[in-house]
Amino acid sequence: MELFYLERTDPGLDSVEFRGAEARHIARVLRHRVGDRIWATDGLGTELELELKTVAPDRVAGLVKSRRTRPREPRCLLTLAQGVLKGNGLSRVVEGATQVGVAGIILLNTQRTVGRVSDRKRSRLGKVAVEAMKVSTRTVAPVVSGPISIGELEGRIAEYELALIAYEEEKKTGLDGFLYRTPSSVLVIVGPEGGFEPAEVVRLRQAGARPFSMGPRRLRADTAGIVASAMLLQMTGDLGPDRRNML
Repeated sequence: MELFYLERTDPGLDSVEFRGAEARHIARVLRHRVGDRIWATDGLGTELELELKTVAPDRVAGLVKSRRTRPREPRCLLTLAQGVLKGNGLSRVVEGATQVGVAGIILLNTQRTVGRVSDRKRSRLGKVAVEAMKVSTRTVAPVVSGPISIGELEGRIAEYELALIAYEEEKKTGLDGFLYRTPSSVLVIVGPEGGFEPAEVVRLRQAGARPFSMGPRRLRADTAGIVASAMLLQMTGDLGPDRRNML
């Protein structure tokens, strides 16, 4: 299934159109023709089935045949707070976490943060999220926000039913120690290269977050958030077999 991105849709419209790169991709790369059926999403949860009425490199238009809301989206709304990384690390995190199914990504500055995020880089990360959404046939592109400080994150923890910290010094309790039922919203907090300062973990715990272990092997900072997200969504029945009745 090929999924295309519409920058905006109106529930009251019977037709939509693509411009720019998306139109060129449909017309020139995939060589779609008038009468073909394609699927598109607005990145906000709506998926449209379209019958193409106009196909040109600068403009593709289609008639809306059906609409669906949030197909294939996780029922557990998972937000990843990721410590800012150097180089292309954040791009890898955004791409992988989006494909796994996260609902949002918060960039986090910590005491050990070395990388920096400019407005231009944050905009580029948003485009990475859209492309990863299309590849994974999701209908929601996670909003990439921040960076924010540990103090600002403390103030947001209460917004989530469950908040967890991936912490290498935690040796006893894994994710399954907290998933005795399926939460509606979860915040997973992952540090940058070098991890968190112990004092930061203390602050986050005092705000209501709980540390968990990801096992005996150390994971890179640009891997840990993707792995933790996949583990959690698998445990809540949104990856692989549905385990909701087991929690």
